[in-house]
Amino acid sequence: MTTKIVETPSDSQALIRKAAFRLLLAHAVPIGVEQLAAVTGIKPGLVSIVLDELDGAGRIRRDQSGHLVGSAGLSVTPDRHAIELNGRKFWTWCAYDILGIFGALGASGRALSPSPGGQAIEIDFKHGRPVNKDAVLFRPDEELMSRCENVYEEWCANSNLFADADQARRWAEQRGMRGRILDLDEASDLGTRGWADVV
Repeated sequence: MTTKIVETPSDSQALIRKAAFRLLLAHAVPIGVEQLAAVTGIKPGLVSIVLDELDGAGRIRRDQSGHLVGSAGLSVTPDRHAIELNGRKFWTWCAYDILGIFGALGASGRALSPSPGGQAIEIDFKHGRPVNKDAVLFRPDEELMSRCENVYEEWCANSNLFADADQARRWAEQRGMRGRILDLDEASDLGTRGWADVV
């Protein structure tokens, strides 16, 4: 195995998040520090330190035993939104993750997303694109993400699907939440670009 050169702590974080996402996607089971160290070429001690940082910032998720169960929005244990990805079951942290992951993978399948509007929203995907397009995505402003101490808790919880733009607008106004309401084609385009480097 070739050892990768890591220049800065942020390089280590990006490398570990990508490697974790790919391992979770490939194996659909929690992964340990040793696996990440082997894949990234980063020493296990440093991997542990970086995982602590990423976990504290809500950019990865770990189980009670410390194994990594989620990265870049993809989870191998039950979480907010359920997805069937090319016949395999996973979960995501937010509705935007659904569109980005399906789009970047060019995957087919289905997503079931609880909506703050009250009903669950089901979306079918074919080759990465949403088939049924009557729902909309509320995506919080990037500014919120930059101010978050924990992205999973503060940003992801506010990125949701709604049956229509009026529901999304009312929900955001009630919370004083700034963001964009996107149709599913726009959201898919944006998400696909966002996850391209992870996938």
